[in-house]
Amino acid sequence: MCRIHKVVWVGEHSAYDEAHLNLVEGSPCEAWHNAASRLARDYEDRGFAAVQVVGKMHYGMGGASGKDTLGVLMVELKRGAGYVWAAPENLDSSGTDPEVFRRLSGIEEGAPVSLTDLERSERKLARLGYFEQTASARLFRDPARNRLVPAFSMRAARNSEAEGLLSYSSEDNLWEGQVNVKLYNILGTARDLTLEGFTGENSRHLDFLYKEPWIFGSPWNIVLRGQFDEEIYSVESDSLDGKMKDVTERIAMGEVGVTRDIGFDWNIGIFFGMSEDDKHTTFEVNYVSLDRFVLPRRGLKMQGFATWKMDRPDTLDNYLESHGRILSYYPLFGNVITRFTGAAGGIFPTDAALRRSDYFALGGMDSFKGMGYRFMRSRAYGFSELALLWQDGYNLSIEAFYQPGLYRGFAPERGWKREQDYGIAFTQYRGNWSVNLYYALRNGENYLDGIIGFGLKTLF
Repeated sequence: MCRIHKVVWVGEHSAYDEAHLNLVEGSPCEAWHNAASRLARDYEDRGFAAVQVVGKMHYGMGGASGKDTLGVLMVELKRGAGYVWAAPENLDSSGTDPEVFRRLSGIEEGAPVSLTDLERSERKLARLGYFEQTASARLFRDPARNRLVPAFSMRAARNSEAEGLLSYSSEDNLWEGQVNVKLYNILGTARDLTLEGFTGENSRHLDFLYKEPWIFGSPWNIVLRGQFDEEIYSVESDSLDGKMKDVTERIAMGEVGVTRDIGFDWNIGIFFGMSEDDKHTTFEVNYVSLDRFVLPRRGLKMQGFATWKMDRPDTLDNYLESHGRILSYYPLFGNVITRFTGAAGGIFPTDAALRRSDYFALGGMDSFKGMGYRFMRSRAYGFSELALLWQDGYNLSIEAFYQPGLYRGFAPERGWKREQDYGIAFTQYRGNWSVNLYYALRNGENYLDGIIGFGLKTLF
């Protein structure tokens, strides 16, 4: 067996280089290639894009048995010149202002070249949904001050969408509808606008969001968002006959905040908002490393929110609302992929006096799939989900999911309630159109008493 007996350096090098490569002493003779690649990649991420780690083995006999082959590795580091980034360019028709494209790439002109950052930038542009990648990124040398030009091939995509969703609960004989309109990268300026409306038998809901990017040339975005919620529910009447009466609760809320990207995958935001009976402050953190916008196959998405509400005229209670979510895709083999989802939320202190609209609204595709959209109100909840998906490229996805969870019972119920949902879902893309179907059941329900969901989406 051949083992590396000693590493001998040739030419200029540092103790840092020795610490990386001298670790292969005593390892099989082939082990130095991986160590050299890691050292070269480290230099590439510090601006030395032309670095080479050259090695040559010299063999002899030795070892305890006298039969092992002992090698002396001669290593030379050819670092080359250091490079910095030039302004990113796009070789395809992105439909986006060139300066906007450069900001979206996340690569800073004048920063040391990092091939890892180039890969992360490429993934970020691909998952934004603004573009379709037509070729891998390339590097061109600009002789001025040893600069490298990162050249992407990103074509404008039809990413704005209009979607209609319709669900039916056979157990309750209840129809619910939702319409979403999302305008992304308006006129190639990275401005976004979304409107989401829902209507059901006893509730209506409207969400609005607008993003104005890079205010005054800074890395910060201004985001305006708001919502309107109307719900009709039954309570005991004030009379002594024990009858129930319907109460209509309406809430309108508006928020203004700033967000910014931290690196290629992180985003933070701070929001200030008010409704007719409270003021609140929200802090958000988001992390996204998904590989693509449509039908992702691998990567991670995390979201965390904390909201402090105060100055309520009907109570002295101020309270904290916090919740978080994690979504992870991992390919198993071929077209088979697993998806894991987890979420949890709580309101503190737990004895704070709350209105119905202050509670978490649970149900639908974003939380408990076996419940109707916004079916449940709860002070605290948590769930996890495991799904097995089969994906045919960007065209088809079939999945089976299982979702155990729990939530705090809403008055007059008390204590924690367990929930188990399961079902199947189907998504089919045809050009700029897609169809989505899902069927979800709650544990213990009859197989014919689930939630049927149907969605139709078009990109433009």
